[in-house]
Amino acid sequence: MVEKKNYYYNLDDIGLYDEAEEMEKMMNSLKEEGEMLGEKKGANNERKSIAKNLLKDGLPIPKVCEYTGLSENQIARLM
Repeated sequence: MVEKKNYYYNLDDIGLYDEAEEMEKMMNSLKEEGEMLGEKKGANNERKSIAKNLLKDGLPIPKVCEYTGLSENQIARLM
């Protein structure tokens, strides 16, 4: 014989789904992610700008790579 179990849930313990609250959390998360991507893109643009200036001043490509952290391929595309 299979024993029948009764489950009782207290709604205060499990919480209720609040669509507006979940939507706000999701929007905040997306906003933070967008800000982080923007910061990374800005930093990368700054490194490229510095590399261009170093190349203009006659620094060899390996040194530009060392100073900026960019690859030789990335620097070649700047030229």
